[in-house]
Amino acid sequence: MQEVRKVSLPEYLMPLEPMPEGGGRALGSRRQAFRLACLAVITCLSPSVAPRTASAAPSGAVDERTEAGGMAAQYVDDLVAAWQLEARQAFRKAEIERLSGAAGLSNRSVTQSFANFDAETRRAMTALLEESNQPALAALEAAAEESADRRREIIDRWRSVRAAEYARRLELFDVKANKFIAGQLASLLSVDNRWFWLCGLIAVGTVVAAAAHERRHEVRRRLNGGRARAMGLSNVLGMLALVLATVTVTTFVFGDRVYHWLLKAGSINEVDTREQLAELNRNAAAERAELERRQAEVDDEYERVVADWQRRQTEHEPKSALWDQWRQSRQTLQTLAANLAVEAGAAQQMETDLKALEALESDVAANAQQYDAYRRRKQWIRGGLGLSLLGLAAGGGALFRRGVKRRLEKTRNTCPLCLGEGTFEPLSASDLGGATAGGHIALDMVRCKNVISEQPYEECEFTFMSMYREIAKLCFPTLGIPQAGKTHWLAMVYRELNRGNYPELVQFERIKSGSSDEFDLVVDEILNKKMGPMATQVGRIPHPLVFNFLDRDRFGASNILVNIFDYSGEVIRSQTIEDRQRQRALDGDGFFFFLDPTEPSETQSQALAGFREDLRRIKGLKAGKQVHIPVALCVSKIDLMVDEPYADPDGGGVIDHFYRDLGKVGWDMSQRSIAARSRLMARLRDTVWPGWQIERQIDDLFGGRYMFFPLTPVGLEGAGEHDLSRRTIAPVGLLDPLLWLLHMNGYPVLK
Repeated sequence: MQEVRKVSLPEYLMPLEPMPEGGGRALGSRRQAFRLACLAVITCLSPSVAPRTASAAPSGAVDERTEAGGMAAQYVDDLVAAWQLEARQAFRKAEIERLSGAAGLSNRSVTQSFANFDAETRRAMTALLEESNQPALAALEAAAEESADRRREIIDRWRSVRAAEYARRLELFDVKANKFIAGQLASLLSVDNRWFWLCGLIAVGTVVAAAAHERRHEVRRRLNGGRARAMGLSNVLGMLALVLATVTVTTFVFGDRVYHWLLKAGSINEVDTREQLAELNRNAAAERAELERRQAEVDDEYERVVADWQRRQTEHEPKSALWDQWRQSRQTLQTLAANLAVEAGAAQQMETDLKALEALESDVAANAQQYDAYRRRKQWIRGGLGLSLLGLAAGGGALFRRGVKRRLEKTRNTCPLCLGEGTFEPLSASDLGGATAGGHIALDMVRCKNVISEQPYEECEFTFMSMYREIAKLCFPTLGIPQAGKTHWLAMVYRELNRGNYPELVQFERIKSGSSDEFDLVVDEILNKKMGPMATQVGRIPHPLVFNFLDRDRFGASNILVNIFDYSGEVIRSQTIEDRQRQRALDGDGFFFFLDPTEPSETQSQALAGFREDLRRIKGLKAGKQVHIPVALCVSKIDLMVDEPYADPDGGGVIDHFYRDLGKVGWDMSQRSIAARSRLMARLRDTVWPGWQIERQIDDLFGGRYMFFPLTPVGLEGAGEHDLSRRTIAPVGLLDPLLWLLHMNGYPVLK
């Protein structure tokens, strides 16, 4: 702390002691301090050295002045407190020395001169002395109040000068530091720009929210483990929003700390002004703390000496009001001493700071060109930041709109049967078998003319109404060995959906197609003729059963076409990967893979292994990589397990326990019930197919995106009976795999 000139105090108004010589010396010192303070105030207001107004300050000056004002106020407060403590300690030490007897005054008392008078005269003289002290005490109090006012005024002026000096020093440091790349980068993270970052975050976040809503099924599919397609833009926007959020939070939470750190890191040849100012503040705070620590010791010693002195005085004369007047005068003199010390110190420091500020102003004037370049650079950085964020938001919105348009165009032009693009052609009236009155076509239909094979020549010829072209499409193939129950299951699913037996969270409507007529016949044969379905033909890619699916998503209902392909078991068992039908069977948004509990594991494990291998080849996956597509392991014919060798012929074995456990779980279509039934089937796996590690075989490729689905298209009543004519058709578990695949693809249909 800078050495401050000491101010002597008057030794007047001591009713118990004579006033020492030289009592007028302190008054001159007080006037000198007051004149110096007035001179400093006038100088501070001089236009040649006055700080620039806020209107003339460059971008960011308001925050720099706020920072500088805080640091300056802390420094001034600590220094003023230190001066006050120092003056108080000096005053009390002098009192201790005088009252303890070193000055030969410890046993002297004014009332001792009244000893020769009688008691009544002594009381009269004492009262007269008490009365005469009142004007002097009042004058002393007035002087203390006057000095307190001057002290407050000069401290406020000094604080302003100190803040202006700090602001100029910080500004010059920023100007020099911004010559470096790191300093220019730091300007991006300045508090000045935090509202730009916030507005940019809101704008980009809005685009991200719109993209996330439009692609919410892909997001859920990724979270569920399914395949998320065309997520490139969403990923970029999401990362951009994350970066903007990080920068925004940084500028709002950490303020200019990051900005200052980058300035310091980028200006290694410049002395860090902030660190210098912080060091000055730390030193002032340390000096104040040390004086506060010593103050307690001085106060204790002072109170002890005063008490001892008063005790000795009362031995000669009883205590009177003169004692209170003495204490009041000493307290007022102590306050006056502290005020005068602070006045003198603040005036001297302010004079020094004014000279430093004047030098800084000269430095700024000498570097006016560099200063203007710094100001323009900050303005350009701010403008560039605003335009960049605006461009990101507008560009992201434009790319999002273009992406949506391209996806809709791709969906519109892609055939769900052969996956050909741009191969649809409208059907004429003759193709539809006639026209309505007026020559208008009755139904607006399109047909895919994609050539599937040249030898022999074959076209796709998939036909449906053009109004469904814009609707997104999901493809779910049914796979498994021959006679595994695929067609029987699909026929009963077709019947249940047509009858409206589906959960309240979804809605299915049949769409007329080539397969719908065929499955109408299959359902009729099963229910009326009690005949099982014939084997599926292998000749060409089967036409799918198509359902118009509508969910009740809280974020917006989704309308899609669900295409279920009934592939022959020969496609999995005997066809090679070169066959186009097998390739199409392995290109789906999810798979129904059927496991027959009445067949041994050898053939089925080979089919599953071939399915895994060819799917890996189709997707181009290396060993150890996983495909993000769900697969439903449908264990059909669970009603026929009672006749298998692994079942107890007398009942009460593992199969009966399995049935009872299924009954306890129930057949409601919820995620919890489906998972519970899957666990029951998994526990039975070693009993049905000993040694076949189905989960390991599936998990290597699909990860956790699989589940067992025990089901029967006939029912559990009359279990073990193969003759359908003797069975009551009451299927269970039919819709579970379909709803689960929809849920895994991002459509929330399960509770």
